[in-house]
Amino acid sequence: MGGCCSSTPLEIDQQPPQQPQIPPGERKNDEVIKNDGFVNWPFTEFFLSDLTAATKNFSSDEIISENAEESSNVVYKGRLSENLGFVAVKRFKNTPWDDPDYFTEDAKTAGELKHKRLVKLLGYCCEEDEGLLVSEFMPNDTLAKRLFQEKNMEWSMRLRVAYHIAEALDYCNSKRFDEYHNLSAYTVLFDKEGDACLSSFGFVREIIRYNRREGGNVSTGNVTYRFGTILLNLLTGVEIRPSHALEMINGKDVTELMDPYLKGKFSTEEATVVLKLASECLQWKDYIENRITKELVATLEALQSKKEIPSSQKSETTKLQEEASSSSQQQLPP
Repeated sequence: MGGCCSSTPLEIDQQPPQQPQIPPGERKNDEVIKNDGFVNWPFTEFFLSDLTAATKNFSSDEIISENAEESSNVVYKGRLSENLGFVAVKRFKNTPWDDPDYFTEDAKTAGELKHKRLVKLLGYCCEEDEGLLVSEFMPNDTLAKRLFQEKNMEWSMRLRVAYHIAEALDYCNSKRFDEYHNLSAYTVLFDKEGDACLSSFGFVREIIRYNRREGGNVSTGNVTYRFGTILLNLLTGVEIRPSHALEMINGKDVTELMDPYLKGKFSTEEATVVLKLASECLQWKDYIENRITKELVATLEALQSKKEIPSSQKSETTKLQEEASSSSQQQLPP
C-alpha cells in the first residue's frame, strides 16, 4: 500500500479553525461532539510520523484495545499535542486492501458521520504500507469491561446503553450507512459523561467490497443480529459468542437468564420487553435495517421515559451522601 496517499504534517500546536464552540454535551439536531479539544476539528489526513510520536512509537504501554475478535489490529492511546485531548489510534497489522483508495474512501465517508452516540472519527493515515484511523479517546472503558469484568452495572444503566446504541444504529441507517464491522460489547464505549457511544472504527471495512450477507438467511455478522447479542449481554452479564446467542435463550424464562449480579434489582416487565427485542433481532431475516432500528429506538425510548435514569453510575460516596441527606431531612419537624 506504499505511496497510497499524500499526507500533510500536523503542526505540534495546530488548532482547528476558530468557530463558535458547542458546550460539552449540548445537542444540536441530534449531533454533539463531547471532547472539548476536538469540537471543531476538521477531518484530517495525518502523517505517520505524527501518529508515531502521539503513541510514543506505538508503545505497548499505550495499547487500549481489548477485542479478541480483532487480534490482528491494535488500538493505542495517543496525544497529538499538549493543547489537545487524547486520541485513539487504530493500527491495522495486516493490510487487506487490494486498492488503498478503498480505505481512504471508507475513512472519509465514516468521517462525515456525526451524532451524539458516535465517537467522532478525526482522521486517517495511509502511508508506507500502513493504514491507521484516529478518533476521539473515550475515557470510561468499554461495555465489555464494565459488564463482564467489573460487573457493577445497574439495570437502569443497561436500559440506557441499549437505547443509546439503538439511536446510533438508527442514525447510521438514516444516512444509508448500515455496514458495521463486528458490533459487540467491545465496540461500545463510554464518554466522560458516562454515556454509551458506538466506536467509529467499525465503519471502515477491513476487507474491501465483499458481501458476507446471505440473502434470506440469518447471518451472525448482521448488524441487527449483533445488536440482539448485545441485548443478551445486558440481560445476562455474560459474554456470548454470536453463534450461540439463539441457543442460549431457547426455552428459557427471562428470570433464568438475568444477571445474578443484579441481585434481583430489575423490572421483570422491562426485562421481558428487552428479551423479546433480542429474540426478534436474532431471527431477523429482512436486511432493510432502518425499519427495525426505528422500532428498537421507539421501544427502548419508552422504557427510558418510565423513570429518570442517571447518565452514569453513581459512586458509593455519592450514594452515601444522598442517603445521609435523606435521613437528615426525615428528622426535620413538619
